[in-house]
Amino acid sequence: MEDMDIEKVIKKRLTGFISELLKVGTVKGFKYFAMYLRGREELIISVLNKPTNSCNRYIIDVPTMHNLQRIQNRGELSAMSPSASLTSNNLPYDKRSLMLSARTQMSLSGMSHHGVGLPPASPSENETSTSMMTENSTLFLIAAYTRYKCPYVWVRSNHDRLITLGKEEEDDKDNPLRLRSTSQWANSSDIQLWHIINEVVKLCTIPAPANPFQVDFEYFDNLPLPERVISTGAMVNFLHKVIQHDHVDRSYTAGVMEDLNILTKKHFKDMQQLICVQGLPILQEKTKHMVHDGSSGPTATLQNLFAI
Repeated sequence: MEDMDIEKVIKKRLTGFISELLKVGTVKGFKYFAMYLRGREELIISVLNKPTNSCNRYIIDVPTMHNLQRIQNRGELSAMSPSASLTSNNLPYDKRSLMLSARTQMSLSGMSHHGVGLPPASPSENETSTSMMTENSTLFLIAAYTRYKCPYVWVRSNHDRLITLGKEEEDDKDNPLRLRSTSQWANSSDIQLWHIINEVVKLCTIPAPANPFQVDFEYFDNLPLPERVISTGAMVNFLHKVIQHDHVDRSYTAGVMEDLNILTKKHFKDMQQLICVQGLPILQEKTKHMVHDGSSGPTATLQNLFAI
């Protein structure tokens, strides 16, 4: 393939990635992380460091000795191979394992003659998303800068928890992470935004969750009905994409499918209630026509009307 054709393909893929960034960045209700869109090319993600049993929304069961033994037998606690994703099991990592070197950055940026690597738009010490900073979370920046032609991830807080940096290496805090998903993105059309999120969550949260996209149902229960319908619809759409298009990592598919089934039922039940309580004229009119045409009840009507 000609260089010009490759440029076009990469540009088209990056445009699609940015579009997905804007869609996924608005989805709320995950148990292990929260997202905030900052501009067109940047997504801030706040990832839980460690699930607790306190009164917050980040709660998982404490693993039993039996479960830990099963995990160890599967080799998940063993040292990771260079080609595999790093997890929170072995934090902190040395800089060479977790960050792209200056030489690699300059090679990838195409600006080695200027001595420029792959810095984020602003240094982490100037991070403005202070409202997302908590004692039990770490901020990451997922960005798809057009000039870099590929998405990258930078740590924005709690660097010392993830990476061992010497005093003379403080300037390296803004090096992008060495992730399998971002490394493979340019050469694999299968790599999606959720693969990057999956890798970041498993790197940060202790213990690394089997399903990084686990739904926080309590979050949705506490929303007003109209907002809940919109929010569950957005989450259902995202989880459906993960199930339908994920050919790279199926380790969390069963968990995602289980949450998807529960949330889909909840979404349609709430939609039916919203129509009955608030009397949405357009939906009522469409529902009336569909029932007239032989639909089998309001739930079936809603499933046809809002088919996912």
